[in-house]
Parts: sequence; C-alpha cells; structure tokens
Amino acid sequence: MPQDQQLKNEIFEQTIKKNIKRKSVFVDKVEFVNNVPLFSWLDINPTELCNRRCVFCPRAETELYPNQNLHISLDLCSKIADELRSLHYTGGVALSGYGEPTLHPDFIAMAKIFGKDIRTELITSGDFLTPQSVADLYNAGISQILVSLYDGPHQLDHFRQIFSEAKVPESHYFLRDRWYTMDNDYGVKLTNRAGTVIEGNQTDVEENRPCFYTHYSMSIDWNGDVLLCVQDWNKKIKMGNLNHQSLIEVWTSPNFNKYRKVLGNGKRALMPCKNCNTNGTLHGKEHREGWLNHYKNAKN
Repeated sequence: MPQDQQLKNEIFEQTIKKNIKRKSVFVDKVEFVNNVPLFSWLDINPTELCNRRCVFCPRAETELYPNQNLHISLDLCSKIADELRSLHYTGGVALSGYGEPTLHPDFIAMAKIFGKDIRTELITSGDFLTPQSVADLYNAGISQILVSLYDGPHQLDHFRQIFSEAKVPESHYFLRDRWYTMDNDYGVKLTNRAGTVIEGNQTDVEENRPCFYTHYSMSIDWNGDVLLCVQDWNKKIKMGNLNHQSLIEVWTSPNFNKYRKVLGNGKRALMPCKNCNTNGTLHGKEHREGWLNHYKNAKN
C-alpha cells in the first residue's frame, strides 16, 4: 500500500473512532422507565429534501428516491420534546434523517423547540450555513453542529471562519472529513442501507450477526412514523406513529419487541435485516443486556 494511502486510511479510522467515542458518552448510558431500558438516541428526519446526490446514499437514484417537499411539523416536534422532558431524557436527538435538515423551512424554530435542556445535534453538509444561521442555532440551544465535508480539505478553513464569526465555541461543532474516495469508503461508515445501496467496498451480509439498533435507538420520519431503524431507507417496517401514540407506547410495542429479540439473539432473519450489512453493534451492548434482563424478569 502506498504511504500516502496508508496515511489517509489512518486519518479516516481516527475520524470514525472519534465520532463513536463522542457519542458513547451518552448513547451507551442506560436509563430505565418502569424497568424498561429507555432509548438513548432519536434520529429525526426533518425533511424529504436534499440538494446533494452522494453516490453512497440511496438518493443517488433519483427515480427511486426523489426529492419531495415534505417536512416534519413543529407541532409534532413539540409533542416529542414534551414527552422527552417528561421522561427526563438524557440521551441524544439527531436532526438528520434522510435529507438535508437545513432545507426544512423552519429549521431554526425546530432546533429551538428541543432547546438547551435536550442534547440535540444537527447533522448537515453545511451548504446552507451562514454565520447568522449558525449563531441562531447556537442560541436556540443546539448542543452540537456536525458538518460533513464532502468536497475537500479546503472546506475546513471555510467553516472554521463561519463558526468563528458566529462566535460558537469549538466544543459545539465538529467538522467531519468526508471527502475521501471509494478506497476509503468515502469517509463514512459505509453500509448498504438495508440493501438499497451497492456502491463502494461493501462488506458481506451476515445473517448470523447481532444488531442493537432496536435496543437503543428510534428513527422518526417526517410524518411521525417510527421506522425500524435509520438504516431502513425502504421505510416498509413501521413500529407506530407519534401523531397518535406516545414514544413509550411505540418503544414497547409488540413489533419493536419482535425485532429486538431476533436481532439481539444474533439473527437477521427478518426483512429488511436479512439484506443489511451494517455492523449494528458499535453502540447498544449495555441496552441489549438491559432488555435481556427485562424479558427474563417478565417471564418470572
């Protein structure tokens, strides 16, 4: 392997490890509600719009995944935030999902709803960020702004200047190098998105492999649907809908429990999991143990 390529690999691996370590502080912390392990990560899809077509994303196929002018309502955001506060939630909320969150027409107001007392992250390409919008997000209570830099190292200075002008401390933003080629998995934790992407050096699908997404995380679509997980871009498996159900009702629903038990036992026998090559064990080991104890106690 050429020396420069080896260096790129090492830098990429360090970036991935840094991001995992950053999240582990709060994502891997298990809290209980009525003896049930509570989710510690909510991924909210604010909009079905995205201005980019990354080759490693299902949106690269515009006929299969077209842009749609669909956005989560502020009322639904308020309902979710109120329930999180009533649960004394200490996990994370990610405004990211399946589109570019800053294309939501009220993305500043959406951030403000979750406010300073809920750990909330905005994950963006940064294409529409300005010093003013960054300052507004910071003042709205966003805990961290994660900017994925797809175009090249020159973006580092550009965004550092934006955050400096906005007077946002370095602890509140994270510039993620994502400008790599296919040789470095494009700088992302490359997966096939439950069988919807074939681009890049994809790992093989292993049916006898555990996955803990359903043990610690919830993925909420723009219309309130709770999806199987953030990897399921087909959105065919629905756990419930938050417009008429509570977070806890959906989290403890029979369908969630069915997938949780199968995946926790190391089987990807159900669709779309049987087509998915994501690791699924980077977080959630402690939550899986909590669920195993919960199911065991429920039998006694």
